[in-house]
Amino acid sequence: MSNPTSPLSKSQWAAIDKRILRADEDRWISSRYAKDDQRQALTALYALAYELARIRLVVSEEGLGLIRFQWWRDAISEIEGGKVREHDVARALKEEVEAGRLKPRALQDLIDGYQAAFEAQDRALEPEGWLALTAAHVLTPMHGWAEEIRDVAPYFAAARRSDSKAYGPILPPAPKPIRPAIAHFRLRKLYTEGKTPNAIQKRLCVLQAIRSGKV
Repeated sequence: MSNPTSPLSKSQWAAIDKRILRADEDRWISSRYAKDDQRQALTALYALAYELARIRLVVSEEGLGLIRFQWWRDAISEIEGGKVREHDVARALKEEVEAGRLKPRALQDLIDGYQAAFEAQDRALEPEGWLALTAAHVLTPMHGWAEEIRDVAPYFAAARRSDSKAYGPILPPAPKPIRPAIAHFRLRKLYTEGKTPNAIQKRLCVLQAIRSGKV
C-alpha cells in the first residue's frame, strides 16, 4: 500500500493525466503547452474538477451527492492542516498546494460552485469561469484577463454540451502566459458550427489559439 504522505510516483501522475485526457480532452490539450510544473498543477486541478463534475452521474440521491462534496471539502481542509487522504487526486492536490501553485480557498470555491450546480440540477451553473480563472492563476497571478474569461467560459461550456450555438464575445488576443489555461475556448468555433471535432481537429484548433491568442 502506498504511503499517502510520500509524493506521487511518475506512474501515478501519468494515471491521473490519462484520466483527464479521457474525461476532458479539451482542457488536456491546452495544458500540454504549459511548463512541466504548471502542467502538473493544471492536471491536479482538472482532476478535482472531474471528480466534482461526475458526482451528478454516480449518485442516485441528492443527499449522497452532498456527502461526496463534503468529502472533498474536508479533504482540502485537511491538506491545509498538513494531512492528506488516501486518494490519488487528494495527494496530487496536496503536492501542488504545498508547492504554492494551487490555493485551498480557490479549490473550496470550486467545490461550492459544482455543488450549487448539482443542487439546482443545472449544468449551466457549473463554475466554468472560476475553473479557468484558477487555471490562469497557476500560470501567472497577474494577467488582467479575468473579465474576458468570465465572459467567454459559459459560451464555451454551453456549446460543448450542445446546449447552445451562441458563439459568445469576440475577444482581443489573450495574454501569452495564460493561453495554456484557456486556448481550448477556441473550440467553441467548431462546437457552434455543429461539428463534432476529432482529436486532430481539436489539436490544430488549440494550437492556433496558442499561437495567436484568439480564443
